[in-house]
Amino acid sequence: MTTAKRKIGFAGNSALVALRQVAGVAIGFAATVVTARYLGAAGQGTYALALLLPTLLATCLTCGIDAATVFYTGKDAYKPATVYKTNLVSAFALSALSLLIGCLVVLLFGRELFAGATRLQLLLALAAVPQLLFGTLLGGILQGMQDFKRLAGAAFASQLLGLALLLAATAWLHWGVAGAIAAYAGGQCALFLLVLAAIRRVYGLRMKDGSVDRKLMKQSFIYGGKEHVSNMLTFLNYRADLFMIAFFIGSSAAGVYTITVAVAEQLWFVSRAVSLVLFPRISAAGGDAERNLLTSAVGRIVLALTLAFAVVTAVLAKPFIGFAFGHEFAAGGLALQLLLPGIVAGSLERVLSHDISGRGKPEISMYVSMVTVVCNLALNVLLVPKYGIAGAAAATSTAYIVSFAVKIVIFKRLTGLRYHEFMVVQREDWQKAAGFIRSRVRPALK
Repeated sequence: MTTAKRKIGFAGNSALVALRQVAGVAIGFAATVVTARYLGAAGQGTYALALLLPTLLATCLTCGIDAATVFYTGKDAYKPATVYKTNLVSAFALSALSLLIGCLVVLLFGRELFAGATRLQLLLALAAVPQLLFGTLLGGILQGMQDFKRLAGAAFASQLLGLALLLAATAWLHWGVAGAIAAYAGGQCALFLLVLAAIRRVYGLRMKDGSVDRKLMKQSFIYGGKEHVSNMLTFLNYRADLFMIAFFIGSSAAGVYTITVAVAEQLWFVSRAVSLVLFPRISAAGGDAERNLLTSAVGRIVLALTLAFAVVTAVLAKPFIGFAFGHEFAAGGLALQLLLPGIVAGSLERVLSHDISGRGKPEISMYVSMVTVVCNLALNVLLVPKYGIAGAAAATSTAYIVSFAVKIVIFKRLTGLRYHEFMVVQREDWQKAAGFIRSRVRPALK
């Protein structure tokens, strides 16, 4: 594959995933409006806290296998059938372990850790854990193969089904928080089944064709372990504020803050799209020069686009929150504005993190995450009791900016690039974007 073709393929894949992300943002926004309107602030907070349990377990118990799958599949280090069977066996084992741990947590510490959520709601939420694990580990195969069309298609279809289930459970059947949790689990189940169907239909992978490779499993834990610790710390960095708000203030405030964060994080759709494509491309790249050129161009564009969206969001934040979600959530306008600087910084930080991991150095992100989590927790403990959700937003935004500042220094030292080369949009970026639209986007829309 030539460099020119790779560039076109990367741009095309990024555009495809970005379009799917835009559709996902619309569906996610609709789902957030539904839960806000039909559950209210307290119900929204309980729903968010209940879903923290399966997402936390899935994040902790993937053991980095998903990242290792992308890395080794992108390098063609193992046969796809071997990766497929090894990941399926791993997913079965990790699902059983996660359900056991989850049940123990609910029975022993549920009321203390997830204030406002009942045991029944938490146990129902655990049904999503196996779906999350299977979907993540199998999705890594498609990502490593750079089959973003099917991966993004599966994600879009599952989100659409999840929204339909959510509407049925809350607006029609009036099942409340339990119905919303069941709809979430149903959406995750659909994602897993669609990814599984794509792998079996398109690539012809079957359990009988491969074997469980202990060497692959060992290498996955070694490589993925470093990335995994970073991912766990990043998750805590993203969600520590919600735990603090629920603990210090209550579930209603947590519900308002959840909506605020959901709106703010939609601005990451650009960085999520390109990062999804970037990681396997960096892993498979022929040398540092190609990696530096690709990541610097991506970083500049992602930062500029996210900043533009953030400016618009900051202006409309306060009236928009109240209008879209109801007067109960209007207080989230200021918190949304305070989150935006961190969201902008986090967009570029995400791109640089995937580049660094793709170069085989995931431990760097792990060390940075350790620093930012401590910073975030300390600031939340200091600010949330006094300033509520605005304090949580300020603390989280500051932590994102700290992580961003450290990552750009590290990336500069790793690559030798100057800051403006990967942070400031250049004339050639606009020219390439215009050329891509003329040659690829317009014909596709006709």
